[in-house]
Amino acid sequence: MTVWKLVIVSSLLIGSWNFPITAALAQSINQTTVSQRPPEPPSTPLPPNRTTPGGGLNPLTSLCHAFNEDLRALIPVENPVLTTAAQPTFLFFNPFAADQVRYGEFSLLLWPGEQQRHYHVRFTLPESPGIVSVTVPSLPEYALAEDQPYRWYFQLYCHDNTNAQPDLTITGSVQRVASTPERDQQIQVDAPNIWYDTLARVAEQLQESPQDPQIQENWNMLLQSIDATELSTAPFSGPVITLEN
Repeated sequence: MTVWKLVIVSSLLIGSWNFPITAALAQSINQTTVSQRPPEPPSTPLPPNRTTPGGGLNPLTSLCHAFNEDLRALIPVENPVLTTAAQPTFLFFNPFAADQVRYGEFSLLLWPGEQQRHYHVRFTLPESPGIVSVTVPSLPEYALAEDQPYRWYFQLYCHDNTNAQPDLTITGSVQRVASTPERDQQIQVDAPNIWYDTLARVAEQLQESPQDPQIQENWNMLLQSIDATELSTAPFSGPVITLEN
């Protein structure tokens, strides 16, 4: 079987995702029974995720503009993007040093309508550019409801911003599904089906064992699946720094 045929067969085995994966990963998935149906689509379809900046009051004149195309959400463009976690972690590539951005905001809103805000935090960035994380607090009131789609917004305000509107905005979606043996197995073999959980797991492993070639390969393959291979060697800067409300 050629490599490309193996990729196609492996993609079919892990569901509706057409992600290339390694032969070792395909073999692991073949040993599981992946029979989970995707969640029912919401009555109001989710828009594609905007993983690079758009919007803002006037990003062309802000001091952030020189780097705005480098800001990126580490998720697929197409939905649904899933988690089994009540309080998931979201990963972003941040090209700015701490002194280049006044502050940022992360908001989680219920879909459709986006009229009800589920979670909001204002933050500053870590000292150096790199991959940053936002984790929903482990409090009952912030737990995501299963099968309820949410839209999130990651927004940055430059130091020269004198308006209430953010300079840079990226948006995406998250939907929590039930934890099952099959889904847990998908996460354990680093398959992309349960995206947020798998990405956060591999990122944590890579920080603990940065020289492990298998972990690095799994990380590279996940980034390749979202056309972000240029970030495979990006440093991990850590979580954003929460500001007091």
